[in-house]
Amino acid sequence: MGGALLRNGGFEADWGEERSHRCLIFHTDGRVEEAERGNIFTPPGWVTWFRHGGPVEHDPGNPNGWSQPEVRDSWITGDAVRVHSGQKSILFFTFFRIHDGGFLQQVSVEPGARLRLSAWAHAWSNSHSGPHPDDPRWSEGEGVGYDHFFALEGSVQDDGTRNFTFWVGIDPTGRTDPYADTVVWGTGAHIYNGHRPVPPVEAVARGNTVTVFLRSRTLWPFKHNDAYWDDVALELVAPAPRTEIGFEPAEPRVGDEVLVGVTSTQAHRDVALEVIDPDGAAVPVAEAEVEPPPEGGAWAWTFIPVEIGDHHILFTADGGAQRLAEADLKVHPRPVEVWGLPREQYARTYVLLPPGAGVAWVRAILDSGAWEARRWTIGSSADDAGIGALEDKTVIAVNPGEWPSDLRAFFRRYYPRTRYIPLEAATPSDLKRRLREM
Repeated sequence: MGGALLRNGGFEADWGEERSHRCLIFHTDGRVEEAERGNIFTPPGWVTWFRHGGPVEHDPGNPNGWSQPEVRDSWITGDAVRVHSGQKSILFFTFFRIHDGGFLQQVSVEPGARLRLSAWAHAWSNSHSGPHPDDPRWSEGEGVGYDHFFALEGSVQDDGTRNFTFWVGIDPTGRTDPYADTVVWGTGAHIYNGHRPVPPVEAVARGNTVTVFLRSRTLWPFKHNDAYWDDVALELVAPAPRTEIGFEPAEPRVGDEVLVGVTSTQAHRDVALEVIDPDGAAVPVAEAEVEPPPEGGAWAWTFIPVEIGDHHILFTADGGAQRLAEADLKVHPRPVEVWGLPREQYARTYVLLPPGAGVAWVRAILDSGAWEARRWTIGSSADDAGIGALEDKTVIAVNPGEWPSDLRAFFRRYYPRTRYIPLEAATPSDLKRRLREM
């Protein structure tokens, strides 16, 4: 991945690709303003940011306070010293004013990845009242002058030498406020007259986005307070730990004991598993024994779902501070056990007698030969006549008009696959004759 994580890290992209004057202004009264400034040519892929207003803590008499910079390309054809590699660098400067600002870029990453930010930079810091005014090769400061100078912040005391400081920073939460407590800053450095690497910084991404910051700050309103940046790189130091959640069974049903197994390429402390049912309620979980691997970690829990639907599973570490893995598990209903299915399909004919039919009517059916020849079923229950998952099912309804409701409609509604045959008979003898004719 390396430097490809950043867009236009070398500032080689033509400004016309985006033609942006965009900047973020952090006012000293707490306001944050997104604006466009015509003399700020923000490089493609980046956003210019700066502090604005007063008072100035180290210089209360400064009438201008923290000022807006100007930004533009610095081409190798203009001054090769200002370019570390390629054809150009980016110039961020103020004129007779002080500044605190730079550039930022949000980058998509994997949560948990360790990242390293580096950059090359230097300043030209020249006062109109100094011994070499307007000399582009000379910078103020004890021991600086024409030298390519580098010193870590805090290692020098001279005001001129301390005028310019460079930093690089990473906000692992992806915020765009350079003054937020979440920004991890590298060590500052005073760099003059030629490119040197700014002390790099490392941080671990807390989400899918991190923000990288380039920052320079000046103390004194010299005539030339020019900062040059080039070859910024965001590199992957260590990939994000891979954490996976598995379930056994993979498609559980209500009442099943579900085993949740979690594996990670990285060991974790104070881990926990949360299970939330479809109604948003927490489901009790029990820790299960699992043999830890030689590297990384493995954990297991069990729970018994009592609700149908998606259950949200969350694996955390460090007492809930880290949300390492999440998954959804669909819980299915238990299958309904069906009783009374036929062992195999067969044809059934049921002779249904109406309410009140006596023994004489039953004898008439028997005397018709229906029993010996066809083994027809004889009964007086409409439900018994219609029930059964049979493909060939016939009901011969004797005198259906004697039923209190429409018998044909009854079978159509409750037993729709039943063949319905009404049969009218005035007497048992008439019934015996009619059945013999069928």
